[in-house]
Amino acid sequence: MVRSYLPDLIKGDLDSIRYDVKEHYTSKGVCIIEDTDQYSTDLMKCVSALEEKERKEGLDQYVIILLGGLSGRLDQTVHTLSYLHKLRKARNCVYAVTDDNVGWVLDEGEHLIKIDHAVLGPTCGLLPVGVGSTILSTTGLRWNLTDTESSFDGLVSTSNHLVPEENTVWIKTSKPIWWCAELRKTT
Repeated sequence: MVRSYLPDLIKGDLDSIRYDVKEHYTSKGVCIIEDTDQYSTDLMKCVSALEEKERKEGLDQYVIILLGGLSGRLDQTVHTLSYLHKLRKARNCVYAVTDDNVGWVLDEGEHLIKIDHAVLGPTCGLLPVGVGSTILSTTGLRWNLTDTESSFDGLVSTSNHLVPEENTVWIKTSKPIWWCAELRKTT
């Protein structure tokens, strides 16, 4: 059974939307809003629209799952990393999902991440993006860290592995970091 998901809204400067794509969604009743503000990206415009909807309707925060955004042009990828780093202060849950990975920002402090090994692994990483350095401690990984400094000028914990016998990863960080885990391929 093929399911068709329709967005509630398409918003952006629309400089790269193909005519046939725009026509398809218009014919399906999807609201399309052109926003020519050149000081915000399409991602920022969409998050702003979601926040406006939450305020107007008195809703709790939606979980944001960004599909894509971490591949393609390097400048846009870095902007997405930067924007999601900033969003951690205002939003509870913002995830970036690609064909191969899922990632999100962990604020300073301690975190328990439940691991579904049917979905995640084996590879994971802790990336000090947006900070000078951080001090990391972990349990539940193949190569755990204990009060280890992580920075772009030093250690970056990439290519670590989730432990199949562990269903929880504990992470303590002194500064915000990116946590990412590989998505298992489905057959």
